[in-house]
Amino acid sequence: MRHTAITRCKMRVYFNGSFDIINCGHIRAIKHAQSLGTLFLGVNSDELMAWFKREPIIPYVQRAEMLLALMRPGDMVIKTDEPAAINYLKKYACDVYVLTEEWKDAQKPALDYIESIGGKIVYSPRYPDIYDCTTIRKRVY
Repeated sequence: MRHTAITRCKMRVYFNGSFDIINCGHIRAIKHAQSLGTLFLGVNSDELMAWFKREPIIPYVQRAEMLLALMRPGDMVIKTDEPAAINYLKKYACDVYVLTEEWKDAQKPALDYIESIGGKIVYSPRYPDIYDCTTIRKRVY
């Protein structure tokens, strides 16, 4: 781990996503990330979502407001405008990177960075018993 003049008691954890239709899987993943330390939760901007997925159903401002309600003192919600997690890991000096298995290839530079600083990579579990955004969209439309 990186050491500074003052040693921190808690790890700094980065986890990000679109969180377009917030569901129990999101809540569980966020709580899992929070159990690892102080959470820096990246929430994809509307523009970023449109660039790599689709237009969001719920605007960023409303998604961020809902997610802020889940944060503990010290945790932060961060607007992410670019897909490279490495930039946010460095900017917020995070020691732990939480992601799902499906993103490990796309985020290789971030994984390499965390390993290079002696940090920790944690794969958030998938929750097959929970309706994900795709399933919810299909049921609604």
